[in-house]
Parts: sequence; C-alpha cells; structure tokens
Amino acid sequence: MMAFYDQRTAGHIARVGRCLALMAEVTPFAGELIERGRIHDASKYGPEERIPYVWLTEFHRCRRAGEPFTYPEGVEKQVRSAVRHHLTHNRHHAEFHANPNDMTDVDLIEMVCDWTAMAQEFGECDGSARCWADKTIGRRFLLNRDRLKFVDDMITLLNASLASRR
Repeated sequence: MMAFYDQRTAGHIARVGRCLALMAEVTPFAGELIERGRIHDASKYGPEERIPYVWLTEFHRCRRAGEPFTYPEGVEKQVRSAVRHHLTHNRHHAEFHANPNDMTDVDLIEMVCDWTAMAQEFGECDGSARCWADKTIGRRFLLNRDRLKFVDDMITLLNASLASRR
C-alpha cells in the first residue's frame, strides 16, 4: 500500500508540475507557478496526512478495481480528518479560502492543473479539467461569473498548450 501511495502521489505531483510549467509559459505568473509545482501537495507527506492518505488511496484503488475494501477500525475518521486538513492547508483548494472567489489567479491555475492531472490519471474527459470543473463548481463551491470565466479560460489555455505538445 505504501509503495503504491508513494508512486501514485509522486506521479500526480509530477503531472501537476508539468501542467504548471506549461501555464508558466503562457501566463504572466511564471515564477509563482513553478514554485507551486515545487510544493504542490507537500502536505500529503506530513504527519497529519500521510498514513490516512495511504488508506484513502487504497480505498480508491480497490473501488476502481471492483475489489472489496473496508477501513480498519478508526481509520475512516482519520481519513476524514486528513482530507479536511489537506483541503484547508493548500491554497489550490477552494476550502482553504473563506470565500472561493478570493482565490488568486495562481490558486485557480493550480486548481485547474490539479484537476487536469486527475483527469489524465483516470483517463477522463480526454485529460481535460473541464469535467472536473463541471462536477465540482456549483456542487462543492460556487464561483462568481468573473472567477468562473477565468477558470474556463485557463482550462481552454491549458488544453491548447497540452494539445500543442502532443
């Protein structure tokens, strides 16, 4: 489980980093985006998140493989606490902010890159953040029209950047 977690998490962080590097080339936020790529999801290796996220990753691996899975006694509560910690300690998650509309442009670009990396990993939506945005914005959090347009524009820009690299 640990080896799978480490491999999966490192792969996710690398995908996010590649997307952030592409966005650094086409937006005025190069330095900030490269730095975000360097520290993306670092909290998943900290004491509050690492072991619970190992279990959470195993839960999702089993679910996708159609294998039965049950958390050991008390672990599900630890997982919920770790997820809450992750969401509230990483700027690229809306839950970090009192109001998601206060997310900076760099926060939103990192969020788009995070969603793109997930879509790529799971083979969803042709590797685009578009499906993740559709199932998240308006359900987990709301964005005003300007922030929503910015996210949409960044998804379009990242998709075009990725397509030009194929």
